[in-house]
Amino acid sequence: MSRYRPLLLVLTLLALPFAVGGGLYAWGWRPAGSAHGELLDPPRALPPLADASGQPLPRAEFDGHWNLVVAGSGPCDAACRQWVVTTRQIHVALYKQMPRVHRTWLSDQRPPDAAPLLALQPDLHTAVATTDAARRAFDLGQAGHRVYVLDPAGRIILRYAPDADPRGILKDMERLLRYAWAG
Repeated sequence: MSRYRPLLLVLTLLALPFAVGGGLYAWGWRPAGSAHGELLDPPRALPPLADASGQPLPRAEFDGHWNLVVAGSGPCDAACRQWVVTTRQIHVALYKQMPRVHRTWLSDQRPPDAAPLLALQPDLHTAVATTDAARRAFDLGQAGHRVYVLDPAGRIILRYAPDADPRGILKDMERLLRYAWAG
């Protein structure tokens, strides 16, 4: 038995991390503070949306890539424009991952004229929440503009408060894009 002792010691040391990890998972331990935004559990399904002219947006517009959505009630005011600029800065800061992420401005009203905003932000998509389900999914009944993250399957997975720190959004997006194979 003494000649097997080194082998048993090595096998025990190799199995120990798996046993500890399995035990932590079985007892429900999760690391605290892993996301800067609010993780929506369960993720919300993307409701039907329309484009600026009122035509239904095909769901394929949101499938296959990550989306940063600036959502708020009413026309794009100063806070909305600030979030649009901030999401553009986040998008540029993603550098090599930029092609994997699209940006969208979502409102519950058709924009009177989105041309000035789109002239400054040509890669920005516009969408209108025309149904109550869409208004509820993006919390358009609440004051302020929020940023949402949609995954490549078209689900709303993260929500950020109107006063969220843009560096936290950037860190979350970098982490998502680093570990996600989709999109």
